[in-house]
Amino acid sequence: MALGLLVMAAGCHKTRYHASNLPPEMSASKVEGRHQVDLSRLAQASTPSDVIHRGDVLEVTIATGMEESAPPRWPLRVADNGEIKIPLVGAVHVAGMLLPDAEQVVRQESIKRQVYRDPHVSLLLKTRQTVRVTVVGAVAKPGTYQLPQANQDLLAALIAAGGLTEKASTIVEIRNMQSPQVLQASYNGERSTLMQNDALRIDLVEASAGLTPEYRIQDGSIVVVREQEPTTIQVIGLVRRPNQFEIPPDKPVRLLDAIALAGGLTLELADKVQIIRQLDDMEEPVVIGASIRAAKKGGAANLPLAPGDVVSVEETPLTFTVGTIQNFVRFGFSAAIPGL
Repeated sequence: MALGLLVMAAGCHKTRYHASNLPPEMSASKVEGRHQVDLSRLAQASTPSDVIHRGDVLEVTIATGMEESAPPRWPLRVADNGEIKIPLVGAVHVAGMLLPDAEQVVRQESIKRQVYRDPHVSLLLKTRQTVRVTVVGAVAKPGTYQLPQANQDLLAALIAAGGLTEKASTIVEIRNMQSPQVLQASYNGERSTLMQNDALRIDLVEASAGLTPEYRIQDGSIVVVREQEPTTIQVIGLVRRPNQFEIPPDKPVRLLDAIALAGGLTLELADKVQIIRQLDDMEEPVVIGASIRAAKKGGAANLPLAPGDVVSVEETPLTFTVGTIQNFVRFGFSAAIPGL
């Protein structure tokens, strides 16, 4: 009954179009699925493996050749300002440098500060700084993972979680749990609401095409891979199985496909179709007229359908007359013969 009222309301609406000249803003969105996502392009610009990052732990050795035993080795963590504090020498900035370049800088600073005359400096990378990321949703292995700080991008997070499942959509959210707004909200009991508002929404199709601004996964972030939402269309009127049908979210469905899903036409001469459509940015539904005969010729007449469309194969004076005659012949002939 509700569907009937919807159809009646749409039928009285003044906004009408035809499939052959439908404005672009009224057209169904282009279908984009996971097969169009090139995950390899989600990686941020790579850096050499021996580049020093903030939070890394370096083993620093300074030998003068005058030692009676092995020279001391100091495990030093690179501070947030990019410096390590070397005994006797003091603070030296090394973040962003290759290990050999950092060794030369430490050597030059120790000579410049008159601590050593001609030292031999050795820097070894002992421990990489990592970030903790939790991946949930439509991935093979949801969980919390440690990613190297040098490789804290979306691709690394998805690979750590085993990749996308068949139910995954192209929409991913990154929620930064360390942002000042989220931390403050956690004290006020507003954390869950703010997490939704503070999330960075990424379309994997756009991201793999380079259309998404640069982003990084910070320590404590949550990556949410959305599942594909069921998409349905409704087919009513002169079809054999009027019903609501779920359609593949990553494959285009056109007018003739919808009629086939509903078992075909009850009368082959039926031709007039009305598609009732209301997209997300529409205030009111619109009615799109179409022709089955024209759709069979291909082109724009075989209209791509949008999720939520109602396809109504209309009764016309001709179909009404032919249907009445067929029913009369069928039931009248049966009634005229005893035993039928």
